[in-house]
Amino acid sequence: MQLVKAFLPFCLILVTGVFGYHWIEGWSLFDGLYMTMVTLTTVGFGETHELSTQGRVFTLTLLVFGVSNFAYLVRVMSLEFINPLVTALIKEKRMTQNLEHIQGHFIICGYGRIGKDVVAGLKKAGKPVVVIDAHAAHKADLDGMQIPFIEGDASHEEVLEKAGIRRANGLVSAVRSEAENVFITLTAREMKADLFIISRYEEESTKKKLLRAGANRVINPYHIGSQKISQILLQPTTEKLLDFSEHPDFNLVFEEMELRPGHRFLGLSLQETKLRERFNVIIVAVEKSAGNIISNPGATYCLEPGDRLVMIAEQKEMNHLLTSLQGGTHAP
Repeated sequence: MQLVKAFLPFCLILVTGVFGYHWIEGWSLFDGLYMTMVTLTTVGFGETHELSTQGRVFTLTLLVFGVSNFAYLVRVMSLEFINPLVTALIKEKRMTQNLEHIQGHFIICGYGRIGKDVVAGLKKAGKPVVVIDAHAAHKADLDGMQIPFIEGDASHEEVLEKAGIRRANGLVSAVRSEAENVFITLTAREMKADLFIISRYEEESTKKKLLRAGANRVINPYHIGSQKISQILLQPTTEKLLDFSEHPDFNLVFEEMELRPGHRFLGLSLQETKLRERFNVIIVAVEKSAGNIISNPGATYCLEPGDRLVMIAEQKEMNHLLTSLQGGTHAP
């Protein structure tokens, strides 16, 4: 709209100049157009033909009213066309720089309904995220959330390389095509052997292929939805508590902590760690490095390398524990 408002007065001045030189000096319309443009743009090529006194007065009038309007038109055009292009180039360069330095992030392949929910959950938890999708329409939405977006096929190595897969903590393959999910999983596993990969599936035959391709976990969103409904029907209070745990006013939080080599808890029993006494943190389960889970471990359970502790506590106490630990890492 602003461009139209600037262009209409310019066109009026241009037409006035063309016909003004035609009537005053008797020039052809083309000569009048040429002289008008030379005057408005102030390029200083000189007069097309020698001007009369009336013609010079008319030229001065064009300079007074036309040059400022032409400058305004150029400004509006730069704001409409050049500035967005420059801004886009700056954002692209900034995103490239961010991708070169990002680490410990999660790569989400596919920004459909599932991908959006995963991104929202990770962003809420304050985790760095990179999204890969073949549709550029998602870029504006993700730019607004300051989340790096890469347009492309996530099954291609160069795309995953650009997303910083070798520095990533995990990858979620949630595209709609099951064949693509298999290829993405296979490519990601070949590029980083220890990457934690979650892949989406719908058909049972695809589940086996994803696991063979290297997925750590495979998720069927429809299966999860049906399980959720069943749990609400059978255990409504428990499900209500779990749902309420996501509410910002709910004080209890779940956290995970992996015991890597050198962690000070290694070789100690749960009782000897004094997690309950010092921090009021409850260990509800331990996942072994082999993947099996020990629920409600006893006080005499001895911690080993690769154990992943599932803990519950109030937010303040959990923060106290995580900040006080030296040499251990908690779940990303």
